[in-house]
Amino acid sequence: MKNLFTLFLTFLTFTSYSQNSWINIQLMTDNYPEETSWQITPPYGSPIIIGDDSITQPNFLYDTTIAIQGDIIASIFDSYGDGLGASQWNGTDGWFLIKNDCQDTIMYVAGDFGLSFIDTLTIAPCAPPTGGCTDTMATNYDPAAAFEDGSCIYPPCSGLDTLWGEWYCNGPSVTLHWHWEPGDNPNCQVISYSRTKNLNTLWDNGNVYQYPANWGNTGVMSSNKQPNTTYYFQAMLADSTLTDTVTITTGECNVGCTDPAALNYNPWANIDDGSCQLPPANCVTGESNIVVTVIPDTYPGETSWEIADTTGTVLTTSPAYTQPGVPVVTETCVPNGTVIEFSLFDSFGDGMCGTCYGGVDGTVLVQTLCGDTILAILPGDANFGSDTITSPYVVQPCTPNVILGCTTPGFTEYNPQANTDDGTCNTPVVLGCTDITSPDYDSTANTMQIVPQCQYTLTITDEAEDGWYGAWVGILQDTTILGPFMMGPNDGYSETFTISLSALSPVELMFFAPGQAATTANQCGFFLTGPEGDTTLSGGTNPWTDPMLQFPYKYSAMPYCGDYCTEGIIGCMDSTALNYNPLANMPDNCTPIILGCTNTLAFNYDPTANVDDSSCVSIIIGCMDSTAFNFNPTANTNDQSSCIDVILGCMDDTMFNYNPAANTDDGTCIPVVFGCTDALAFNYDPTANTNNNSCLPVVLGCTDATAFNFNPLANTDDSTCIAYIYGCTDVTMWNYNSQANTDNGSCEPFIYGCMDSTAFNYDPLANTDNGTCQVVIYGCTNPIALNYDPVANTDDLSCILPVYGCTDSTMFNYNPLANTDNGTCEMFVYGCTDGSASNFNPLANTNDNSCYYNPGCTDANFLQFYTQGYVADFDDGSCIDSVVYGCTDPTMFNYDPLANIDNGNCIMIINGCTDSTMWNYDPLANTDNGTCIAFVYGCTDNTALNFNPLANTLDNSCCYIGGCTDSTALNYDPNACIDDNSCITIVTGCTDVGAYNYNPAANVSDSTACLYDAGCYGGPGIPYWLNDGCYAWVIDVDSYCCTDDWDASCQSMYDYCQQGWPTGLDDISSLGIVVYPNPTKNIITIETRHEVDIEVYDIMGKLVLSQNNKRVDLSKYPTGIYNLVLIHNNKRYNAKVIKQ
Repeated sequence: MKNLFTLFLTFLTFTSYSQNSWINIQLMTDNYPEETSWQITPPYGSPIIIGDDSITQPNFLYDTTIAIQGDIIASIFDSYGDGLGASQWNGTDGWFLIKNDCQDTIMYVAGDFGLSFIDTLTIAPCAPPTGGCTDTMATNYDPAAAFEDGSCIYPPCSGLDTLWGEWYCNGPSVTLHWHWEPGDNPNCQVISYSRTKNLNTLWDNGNVYQYPANWGNTGVMSSNKQPNTTYYFQAMLADSTLTDTVTITTGECNVGCTDPAALNYNPWANIDDGSCQLPPANCVTGESNIVVTVIPDTYPGETSWEIADTTGTVLTTSPAYTQPGVPVVTETCVPNGTVIEFSLFDSFGDGMCGTCYGGVDGTVLVQTLCGDTILAILPGDANFGSDTITSPYVVQPCTPNVILGCTTPGFTEYNPQANTDDGTCNTPVVLGCTDITSPDYDSTANTMQIVPQCQYTLTITDEAEDGWYGAWVGILQDTTILGPFMMGPNDGYSETFTISLSALSPVELMFFAPGQAATTANQCGFFLTGPEGDTTLSGGTNPWTDPMLQFPYKYSAMPYCGDYCTEGIIGCMDSTALNYNPLANMPDNCTPIILGCTNTLAFNYDPTANVDDSSCVSIIIGCMDSTAFNFNPTANTNDQSSCIDVILGCMDDTMFNYNPAANTDDGTCIPVVFGCTDALAFNYDPTANTNNNSCLPVVLGCTDATAFNFNPLANTDDSTCIAYIYGCTDVTMWNYNSQANTDNGSCEPFIYGCMDSTAFNYDPLANTDNGTCQVVIYGCTNPIALNYDPVANTDDLSCILPVYGCTDSTMFNYNPLANTDNGTCEMFVYGCTDGSASNFNPLANTNDNSCYYNPGCTDANFLQFYTQGYVADFDDGSCIDSVVYGCTDPTMFNYDPLANIDNGNCIMIINGCTDSTMWNYDPLANTDNGTCIAFVYGCTDNTALNFNPLANTLDNSCCYIGGCTDSTALNYDPNACIDDNSCITIVTGCTDVGAYNYNPAANVSDSTACLYDAGCYGGPGIPYWLNDGCYAWVIDVDSYCCTDDWDASCQSMYDYCQQGWPTGLDDISSLGIVVYPNPTKNIITIETRHEVDIEVYDIMGKLVLSQNNKRVDLSKYPTGIYNLVLIHNNKRYNAKVIKQ
């Protein structure tokens, strides 16, 4: 399908008016279509058709057909003046054609026609072609139509052929690009679209954009969008249908150096800005490096430079400087022998004097790798105007710097800086715990084994609490890239991030403040802290004294994740001890528990006890004399003064012998007994102790009522009583009693028989023996007995009845009671008859005491005797290992690894210092624990001026009077024993402020030394060269040189133009301090009579040297700019010096 004009100021169709001819107009644009316009005009009147703003696509064919009548003027214009010519600019020329079917080509122009080409054309009558829809995509396509008349009707759009989106970086900003292919159906043309960050606000007012027809309908772009943001896009087509929604999520656009080999490689950069600074050039043979280090001032864009040879040929030029205060290193190779000049320019004309307008001065240092300084511009001397050019310098090769050392990793001597191995790699690395205070200490290790990985905390801060405005930090470790990390306007003062870092390689943190973020960069800060809370890196801790430095500066440090050493906790590890420490992992002295009463107020307080066992008894005071009346058996503390003597007696006042003074009843109380107490009375009562008037007179007689002659009236027996004598009073009876006075009925007649009780026939009833007694014969009267005696009349119990059994005394079952053998005898079978014994013999009938129950080792001289767990009663041959007595506890001091039986003599390990020459020697210690502290003599009184906190032994050196102890000092104090650094050196000099050599440090006037002009004592101009600027600082010249105008040695001696200008800042020179030479290759000399402390810092602010020697040796330090600080009377004076 032909391409048609779409925008015209005037478009005349064949149907708009009646004409008799027509023309076809074709324009092929060149590479610059926006320069081209054209028009068709009648000889009079306004243009019929104009083509201008619609011409936008290069090398594109525009084609249209219009009705016409009569002559016309065809005009084509080019605003640049090269017509349709583009080949001269390596492009493609264009052309312009007018034709019809009747006249064929009416006008044609191509290439360069200048600003315009105008031609009057005669158009002959020509039957107009048939118009219609010429688009085959249309539903009313007319193949017979000669031209398009705009009548095409298209089917509804079924959707775009393609629709997709992308984002890319356009410098530091983000550009969105949505692409589509509408196809040939005009209804698929995009007429409007909506773009938003919120899906719910698509097609809301303010988010809808018309799509201009001249945009080509292939896509739309949107620039300066936000990073890390999601955008939504939807288009409306010509038939009012909507496309699908396309989503694009943007990333970061970080501008910087993307070359990993560059010194300022930015791992986060995805847009290279051409700022890459490559490492020192590997110059080819015959060339040498020139290194230019520039630290821009507050206005970096004003600075530039070039290196040229003496013919004016420029060899190299400076990069663009954009960041103040950030070092930029540029290196180039120059052929050896070339004479070069370095030119430094400032477009404003104030050099690099940032301080001239309230900013910071810049620095320029031009050097060779040999260390030669070609140019040095230092702060304080940076206003060189618009330009400065160095003296010609001849480029010469230099010898590479050889660094000897061990170059093989894995050895303790390894030096990563060494480039030449010197054979010192001797000790292989042995990893382990090297902390002798840890229980994990490994005496074989020589290198601490560290934890390789851990979590670090990155804290970023915002002093203003309003966000970082696009500034951010990133962290790089090896190939691991972390970040960017930044703060938003609502993040407050700080925000933290947890990151994982390796302890095996350095970590680098870089700060970026692109664009306007640089204006608020000093409010940003950070802390990188380890797992133990220690700060590994920090920056921006103070907006004025420690602002964060921007990339390419790198904050670098080695992370530390700790080691595998367990922290040593010394303590008692005996759980039964008083001071047992369950956390201890290294032994210390234990205190055994001593139970007892620990209450000092208790009766049984035990001063040796350290654990109270609840046995305390309260003190009970009382009489403890058991013989005392008030003895207190519960008392444990005697109160002798309270004891009362015992007074025995009857304490019962009802008793006969009651004693009112008695306090102790002795049981002697006698009850009151009433009765007759008259011993002559009949009824005298010897037990009575109290007479009751009951006494009776005595009546003699027999008072025994049982007596034969009892007198009932008698009350006093007169011993005349005759007892009753009972018996038989019958003289005929066998038992007649001539003494009896009373017959008792006991008379018995005579009974005759054998009355011999020993006789066999004794008759116990007989009372009169008749001579018939028979002798007793004893014997066995049992006829079945073995010893039956038929003669015996009296059984004597001697009968032996038969007892059957074994009567053989040699037999096992011999029965000593048997008297009749029955043939049952059994032989003896000896053995163990106990069924529970180990050697039980079921056949044995006689136990021979051979039973044993626990066979084993029975010899106490062997180990098995103790380890078998029981007492053996039979040796089974298991005794093998001889007993070795000793201490078997491996935790004890005298542990014997050969001992197998503990003899109870183990001695506990007592750690301590065993060196008797040490301050903390412990005579009780038997194991040295490395804690010995040497005697440190000094003053141990913390109130003394010379108190030594390290001293542990007083040496009577304490001093309490401070002052100047230098007898040569101005303020010498003879009473002072400690010098308090207050001594004022006697400085003799000129104290006249009007003199040229006035010395403000002088405290003793020497008026004869005052000079009132530079030079000799005789005045200036003698010799003449003292008036030269190279000698302007010289005051005292020796007498010889003062009288000899032409001696070259004098001029050389005092000419510091040759030796290097003295560096004297205002504050230094006011004290008479001179620093020279500057620049230097090795030694800086400081001329002053004052005592000064000297510190040297490198360009990054790191302290590299501290001393009080006035000769500063910089020979071991790399070339560069250093800050020299002189400290006098607690004031600091600064000077920049250059080390070549």
